[in-house]
Amino acid sequence: MKIAKNIQTPEPEQGPRILVADDDKFYLKIFQELIAELGYDCLTVENGLEALEKARPYNPSLIISDVLMPGMDGFELTKRLKDDPLTMHVPVLIVTSLSDRASKVKGLEAGASELLSKPIDENEFRIRVNNLLKVARYEGWLLEHGKMLEGEVVSKSAQLERALSTIRGAYIETVYRLTLAAEYRDKETGGHIKRIPLYSQLLARYMGLREADAEAIFFASPMHDIGKIGIPDAILLKNGRYTREEADVMKRHTLIGASILHASNSDILRTAEQIALTHHESWDGTGYPMGLRGAEIPINGRIVNIVDIYDALRSKRPYKEPYDHKAALDIIEDEKNRFDPAVLKAFRECSDEFRRLFEEHQEGELIVGTNGAKTA
Repeated sequence: MKIAKNIQTPEPEQGPRILVADDDKFYLKIFQELIAELGYDCLTVENGLEALEKARPYNPSLIISDVLMPGMDGFELTKRLKDDPLTMHVPVLIVTSLSDRASKVKGLEAGASELLSKPIDENEFRIRVNNLLKVARYEGWLLEHGKMLEGEVVSKSAQLERALSTIRGAYIETVYRLTLAAEYRDKETGGHIKRIPLYSQLLARYMGLREADAEAIFFASPMHDIGKIGIPDAILLKNGRYTREEADVMKRHTLIGASILHASNSDILRTAEQIALTHHESWDGTGYPMGLRGAEIPINGRIVNIVDIYDALRSKRPYKEPYDHKAALDIIEDEKNRFDPAVLKAFRECSDEFRRLFEEHQEGELIVGTNGAKTA
């Protein structure tokens, strides 16, 4: 029996990429050094929220995650990665100091491919990483080879995913351009509406909202001020203080925005309608346009309320200079009665992530959406 010699494993277009999530800087340094010795590219993050944010655009060959991290632990990170069609096939190696059987079972149930105990054995780490990369590489090759044998270049599910990705990308760009039109009339920066969805999604995930709800808030939140397009220029572009009558007109942007977005069959646009209407409502009932109080305000409105205020404080405006991160936090604390206590608590606990997102995403930069599409 002759063995075919003309079937070769195709060379990858790029070397393996490994995403590492661990809040312990000592271990991050160890992982970086070991991965560099293996000749692979490495991206390190310090928590599960940032890992989830960067997994799609980075497109890793392997994800290594600690378990005990602030905000989102390694088990929840693994579960969310496996629920996402674009990351579900990426192997996850959980490295943990937890040694009890229940923790190991929980990791495997979440979808981890391997578990490794801390303190790590360097030789075992290298072997596990190479084995996982090898399995992932050959699984991918076998899948592609099987498609070729069946005369399929791309499976129907992949075609559908690609089509959905294209549609979503076009949708995001349309939303961005429409909201940017309103923002430009207000002489605000495009950076504001680029950062708002990132803050909002981060906070939604931190608070444990379903991934579908966090994604809806991501896509919908840039439209929070779309109603400003209906405010007269004489008021919208005024640099000085508003009169009471002008302030009343300005407040109508919430009603105008909700009216523009009203009665859609899209879950995202329904979420956007809620956000546009309620993102200036306050927990203590002092907000507008309806003076809602407490849980009468939908959770998406409560989330966008605090992130919108944070970014406005950090941003330069014609009528004010930007505040630094600490000053913005102090101002929000001084007004704490305006915010849902649970949302404010989550905001406090992941405020360092807000600082990072503000610094990473300034005016003119591209932001990658949750499906990998760029929003500008």
